[in-house]
Amino acid sequence: MEFRRATKDDAERFADVRMEFVTQIRTIPDPQAFRARTLAYLLEHIEGDELLVYLALENGVIVSSCMASLYQTPPVPSCPTGRTAELLNVYTKREFRRRGLAEQLVRMLFVQLRQRGVEKVLLDYTEDGMPLYQKLGFTELPHQMELKLLPERG
Repeated sequence: MEFRRATKDDAERFADVRMEFVTQIRTIPDPQAFRARTLAYLLEHIEGDELLVYLALENGVIVSSCMASLYQTPPVPSCPTGRTAELLNVYTKREFRRRGLAEQLVRMLFVQLRQRGVEKVLLDYTEDGMPLYQKLGFTELPHQMELKLLPERG
């Protein structure tokens, strides 16, 4: 098993794995457009400082992955530097689950986040992922809401 950070050479395969994961938990109105936007984003950012993607590969096939998007906010009491990351798409193919692959990848990711000064990591979770996130020290947040801004129609 190989564990490493993804490069541009992995972008196509990782986009496929991301599609596999996302379509299992959400309905995507236009999957082809979503994949195309995902791939374009990956090709632009996957080797940069604001996106970290980690992979577990078995014989060159991605069997587990995770990614984090890093961003800056003004200082807040829960994050004095404002340096924040969103953990996304922690996913392991069904036949490779319960082997600790996702945990190992996320822990590798945390090392890099700390080196980049990240103080707070946020995530949306599935029920399947909840035990892992609790084991890693995540806590549920009260008083958080979301608003989706849609483009204005003129």
